[in-house]
Amino acid sequence: MGKSTILTAARFTVDEDQRAEFETAIAELTARAEREAGTLMYRFYRGDAGQYSVIEEYEDAAAVLAHQAANEDLLARVDACTDKIALDVHGPVGPVIREWARRTRNVTLYEEPVLQS
Repeated sequence: MGKSTILTAARFTVDEDQRAEFETAIAELTARAEREAGTLMYRFYRGDAGQYSVIEEYEDAAAVLAHQAANEDLLARVDACTDKIALDVHGPVGPVIREWARRTRNVTLYEEPVLQS
C-alpha cells in the first residue's frame, strides 16, 4: 500500500451580497493551489442557494500547513464572506493539525481508515 494522503472537505454558505467577492477569492486561491508542490487536488463546487464546497488533497500534513501559511490573505477573504458549515479532514494529520482542529469549531478529524486498498 502507498503513502496515505490528507483529504479535506469543507462546506460553506455565502449570502447573495457576498457571492461575487467569494468567487473572486476562491478563483485566486485555486490558481495558487495549482502551483503548490504538495497540493494534489483543489476543487470548489457550487450548489443551490449560496452553498459551496471545496475538496482538497495534500501529500502530507506539511503540505496542508504550507498551503495555509502561503494563503492566509485569501483564506481570510473567504472566511469574511462565508459561514463555514463544516470541515472534515481525513488522513494522518499529525500533532500540529490535530491541535488546531481541537481549538477550531466545526472541524472533524477522521485519522484511521477502516479499509484501505
